[in-house]
Amino acid sequence: MECSAPGTIHDEELLAYLSGERVRPVVTQHLASCQSCSSKLADYRQMERILLDKLYRWDCPPNQILGEYQLGLLSTETASAVKRHLSTCVLCSAEVAILADFLTDDVTLVEHPALPRRRDAVTYSSPNSRGAAHEAKQVLGRVREQSSDGIRRVIANLLPPQPRYAYQRELGNVLNTLQVVAWPRRYAAEDISISISVERETSRRDVLQLIGFVTRKGATLEALQGIPVHLASQANTEYAQNVDELGNFVFPSVAPATYTLELHFPERTIVIDQLPVALQD
Repeated sequence: MECSAPGTIHDEELLAYLSGERVRPVVTQHLASCQSCSSKLADYRQMERILLDKLYRWDCPPNQILGEYQLGLLSTETASAVKRHLSTCVLCSAEVAILADFLTDDVTLVEHPALPRRRDAVTYSSPNSRGAAHEAKQVLGRVREQSSDGIRRVIANLLPPQPRYAYQRELGNVLNTLQVVAWPRRYAAEDISISISVERETSRRDVLQLIGFVTRKGATLEALQGIPVHLASQANTEYAQNVDELGNFVFPSVAPATYTLELHFPERTIVIDQLPVALQD
């Protein structure tokens, strides 16, 4: 399908019209009569929706970081970065304002200066305001737990597996059906990345070997040497190791069970909860 009057309007004018900017009257008139350009405008609008869905708040800090900022638990560098973001993001400012209200009414927390509210943050309203309030309560609960012993506890998130070839995906579907744990597993928490794999001991089939590899953004592997790593199960079985100079830690002779893995950094504890240590026969 071709334009009914080629050259009447340009793509730049279509984009300007889509964004609500003032355009020449002929642009509106042409769109009303030209099916080709109207269809192109619809394609642009659909593309814009897709981008908005993908990029919505992509650069906003997590709710936990906002909560820790309000409680004064962040490092000076991180707090400055969050402060700069709040000066330009109405949505995050609104969430911090909601959290500040909860902190004001919470007598179990130490009083501290509240973040000055920006005028647009106070007047901002959203259909999801109840959801934001609920999230703020959850953040407050997590942060209070993390700050009770003076050391932040950061829960690591399980990352999705890397893309695989077709035959590997078919095998993965079979394994998922059997509820088998796929190894290695990758976790991330703030600037820390952890890769964990499980292997069977060659001498005994009833015990496993858990192998981990830790990296920290902006830090060398040698800088992580000596970080304590603890592995504990609900049956009170505990193991302790340290990260070596290559960023590795190894737990030999581990009994199959569900564990909690903790890496104890000086300023925080990275936690991998509900880690199933098992292999399919």
